Amino acid sequence: MTNALRVWLLSDGVPGHVNQARGLLYWMAKQRELDVEEVSVRLRAGTLSRQILTVWIERSMDHVRALKWAYAIDYPVEPPDLIVSAGGNTAFANVLLQRRFEVPNVFIGSGRRLSGKIFSAHLTLEPTGGSTNVVMTLSPSNIDALAVAEAGRTWRQETISSNRPLFCMACGGNGAGVRYRVRDWTRLGIWMSRIASELDIRWLVSTSRRTTSTGESALRAAIADSALAYAIWWHQRPEPIFQTLLGAADCNFVTHDSMSMINECISAEKPLVVVQGGRGGPDTRYTNVLNKFTQLGFCVRIQVDAGLEGVPEMSVPARDYHNALAEDVLRRLSIS
Repeated sequence: MTNALRVWLLSDGVPGHVNQARGLLYWMAKQRELDVEEVSVRLRAGTLSRQILTVWIERSMDHVRALKWAYAIDYPVEPPDLIVSAGGNTAFANVLLQRRFEVPNVFIGSGRRLSGKIFSAHLTLEPTGGSTNVVMTLSPSNIDALAVAEAGRTWRQETISSNRPLFCMACGGNGAGVRYRVRDWTRLGIWMSRIASELDIRWLVSTSRRTTSTGESALRAAIADSALAYAIWWHQRPEPIFQTLLGAADCNFVTHDSMSMINECISAEKPLVVVQGGRGGPDTRYTNVLNKFTQLGFCVRIQVDAGLEGVPEMSVPARDYHNALAEDVLRRLSIS
């Protein structure tokens, strides 16, 4: 008979959200045996559902009926001991299922219109002032720096023939108040070519869905062939080796528009440069988090076109923060 804690991880299918929940459970599993089952949830009517569910939950109306009305969900027969999710569209399902099964629940991120007190533990990067609020230094990540580094070394030996240092550029795209034009991607590619020439390095590149196909094409055309060691062009031929590239690189770079990608890069525990480009910029809360990361030494931030003298120094290992967060959550839930 197993003593594993049965956990339902609610998934909205958004990688940045699901990976945060997976990350938290990855580090919790190092301290407590878990039996994790991912449960897909889809909010049926978007904005309308969120408006109605806010009132429904506040008035403690029929939670089973609300769940069936608002979500496409097929949850397991055996009840959970704990419910975990990230991303606003899972917040209501998280609460409704908690009330259905009367078990602890953990939510990562903004709870939309919901009060944080309805979660047993509400994890955020900025304090909310709530009694159940756990302020994170980093968002959870299922990246284990030691495993990623080993996979990266193996891949580099098998794939890359050059002995030059490798820099990895992780490209996000439109998001967090940042908008990219074709010219912005061209500008980034030209800058990367210049850095490759000045520092005698080669680039690993990984684009994403948000880069857009036109942005990806512009970046690809602007990077000199001699500057490129390997590229994952998401809109041409996606490959699931992003973490491997982070482990293979001597220094990682990431555009400033994706907090989830920035957290993943920090968790790889390699020197990190956050590159600021495009039009617009993040809001105050997002910027405050970036400032905190910089102050803690997780990264340096530079503008596209800026000079780069070399590889920045590395900070305190991210795994220390991930372990501490998992321990804090287990303690708050009175789970040992």
